[in-house]
Amino acid sequence: MINVIFDMDGTLIDSANAIVCAVNEIRADLNLEPLKREFILDTINTPGQNYAKIFYGVDTYSHTSFKEGYEKYFIKHYDQSVVLFDGVFEVLEFCKKNDCYLAIATNAPQESLVPILKKQNILSYFDKILGVSYGIEAKPDPMMLRLIADEAKYEKSIFIGDSLKDRLCAKNAKMDYIHISWQKEIKNLDEANDKTTLIDKIQTHMKG
Repeated sequence: MINVIFDMDGTLIDSANAIVCAVNEIRADLNLEPLKREFILDTINTPGQNYAKIFYGVDTYSHTSFKEGYEKYFIKHYDQSVVLFDGVFEVLEFCKKNDCYLAIATNAPQESLVPILKKQNILSYFDKILGVSYGIEAKPDPMMLRLIADEAKYEKSIFIGDSLKDRLCAKNAKMDYIHISWQKEIKNLDEANDKTTLIDKIQTHMKG
């Protein structure tokens, strides 16, 4: 069997609306104009951005996640509007039935993960959840994937994500990658767009 590592936002949970609402509420409290939805989502999925400068007009910001320091806003909006993508339960059930080691590697703050996953009733599926915290670098740095792979059950690991940061993280970690674009057109060989194509891709890696 294999270790299957998932990104969280955009991969397991549809958090786009929560992120946009949280960023714009923070901006409102800082007396800044709201940003457009697509601009916010494109920015967070692009590596190497100065997120705090772009989103909040903050020049000195020591965190690698744009959520750190503003957790209360994200907790509020995640609680209100986050949902699982259709098919996530079936994918996780398939992995568990096949005795895969399951983990999460996300750029969300570590302390926010348990409440989010508990609310979506998927916490119990995972053997390891790892987010950004002191000493843990954000993706596309490969640190999280390497830490998980080093302590995981099996020799072979795959990473499933939805963004350029995820793709680069897998490349940097020299790990096989599946790109999930829920309900969008498949453009590359490593892509899946629903539970069926995702399970098929995972199965292919199990056999390989």
